[in-house]
Amino acid sequence: MSQTANKVVLLKEDYDVLTTSFSTTKRAKTKTLENCRRLLREIGKAILLEKDQFPSDVVRLNSTVIVKDMDTNQVTTYTIVLPEKANIRQSKVSILSPIGIALIGFKKGLHFTWKFLSSKHKLSILEVYNSPSLNHSK
Repeated sequence: MSQTANKVVLLKEDYDVLTTSFSTTKRAKTKTLENCRRLLREIGKAILLEKDQFPSDVVRLNSTVIVKDMDTNQVTTYTIVLPEKANIRQSKVSILSPIGIALIGFKKGLHFTWKFLSSKHKLSILEVYNSPSLNHSK
């Protein structure tokens, strides 16, 4: 779980894509349904901003994020994408994955604790890269 002091900030366009894509989903896998619910809970707490107000250092759809696990000192790069674009070999992780849900809406420099499966991890967002001209059309 994210700490309540850490504000989730979302681009309104991303919020619209995510709520439209996952609020009415009829996915067969129970785990996917659980992850949809978890994502919707997290983004339900978000502060929504328009493109011209959105900070460049906040994780959004299609962001590339460099994250450090503070317990293991492991540094990993992820790109947060919609499920159909996920490709672990290219470090593209689904927004429905535990790390995707953990990172969306958080900013560079943030340290937080998130529960993955049965253990908690202390994470730090080292860098966030966003393209200014992202389009979510399918």
